[in-house]
Amino acid sequence: MKKPKLAVRPNPHSKTHPWKLDLRGFVKKRKGIKQRMFFRTRAEAGAECLRQKTLLERHSREAIGLSQREMSDFITARNKLAEYNATINEATAFFVDHEERILRCNITIRQLAAELIQRRRQDGRSKRYIEDLKFRLRKFCETFGDRRVATVTTPEIDQWQRALPYSPQSRTNYLRVVGALFSDAERMDLTETNPVARIIKPKRVDRPPGTLTVDETRALLEGACRIEPEVLPMLAVAAFAGLRTSEIHRLHWNEIDLVRGEIDIPSTKSKTARRRFVPILANLAEWLRPYSGVTGGVTPRGYRRKIERVRQVAGITDWPDNALRHGYASYRYAATDNAHLVASELGHPNASLLMNTYRNRVRREDAERYFNIRPAANAENVVAFSASS
Repeated sequence: MKKPKLAVRPNPHSKTHPWKLDLRGFVKKRKGIKQRMFFRTRAEAGAECLRQKTLLERHSREAIGLSQREMSDFITARNKLAEYNATINEATAFFVDHEERILRCNITIRQLAAELIQRRRQDGRSKRYIEDLKFRLRKFCETFGDRRVATVTTPEIDQWQRALPYSPQSRTNYLRVVGALFSDAERMDLTETNPVARIIKPKRVDRPPGTLTVDETRALLEGACRIEPEVLPMLAVAAFAGLRTSEIHRLHWNEIDLVRGEIDIPSTKSKTARRRFVPILANLAEWLRPYSGVTGGVTPRGYRRKIERVRQVAGITDWPDNALRHGYASYRYAATDNAHLVASELGHPNASLLMNTYRNRVRREDAERYFNIRPAANAENVVAFSASS
């Protein structure tokens, strides 16, 4: 086969660019590379032809100087890239772009985490949310804090979360926070993709919510009334209004309106940062009425120790997490059969969680008994006290 010759040739197909340079015998066809070049004058074409010959000669001299090992590496790389219909130049451009992106991104994971927390504060997120964010990001920064954002990979994050000594749900919560971190990085062009998006989330075991029985709830409240009346209001509000533990700890007596029959949960004290009004049901009103006129916070000092004493007196050995709130959701749903109403009272964004979690957990007759748990007649004589704020 005759060896191609690099030379300027006439281009009869154009009046504006009558000269051409054909590189098809010297340069492989690929994106961004021209195999034919067209010129207005013969001088321009000749100058480019000389430049191309110089490049080819220089590359030939460099190739001759390569060692056998370097030539072997070159051929192996070329053959491997051919399997993906890619060239060495394309692979080099991809690698250089990746490295330059990392160099341009001087921000570390620890710096990005601090910026994320600051942005969430500016967005008005709740104090509880910010504390949870700080706690989980601190754990992530213990391993990756000094790494540049673009260098952290999906396998590394996956290995990190699998090594956490927590339940699948806890590990999912960590991934949620880390995913938010890299979502911000992606929006700021600090990384091409979110590495957390490709991680398979830990499978969550479906367990029914833990609650107390009707008799256990009655024994708990009666025990509190007898030996630790200061914690009775917070237990009653949890059992018959379904407030979150964090919301009860922030609740003040001036937000409990027995006249209107509602509890005001301000946006600053709600987990969802949205204000809501929770109805005070008839039996809850009876439990709270003796405390009318009390000021300060509903949660007293030393409440953990006092509640533990009440539990022992009531004979309750198994205390599921959020048992009273879950009890309210279960019994209230059974009593009303209205998922949207109960979801609104609980502060859920929609009714799907309630319907999937609490449907058919308790019987309607048990719900009627639950909301008929009322104080004994002699329980009206409660000495007023000023709880800690």
